[in-house]
Amino acid sequence: MKTRQPRKAGPERKAFGERLRADYYAGSSIRNLADRTGYAYGTVRKLLLEAGTKLRKRGGGRVRPVPGEDQ
Repeated sequence: MKTRQPRKAGPERKAFGERLRADYYAGSSIRNLADRTGYAYGTVRKLLLEAGTKLRKRGGGRVRPVPGEDQ
């Protein structure tokens, strides 16, 4: 069970959300950010949305094969 992280408020919350957004845009997943920070998935997602993050579609990080190419 994860240790509960302290709540962030005001400017600290905004700055934390912006750092998460930068990491997310650099390629980190919400799950990865949650694991790294110790915050719950839902909390990280909420912070990203509050920071104005445009979320990727589910499973968007997978590489899909090109039809017709041999593997």
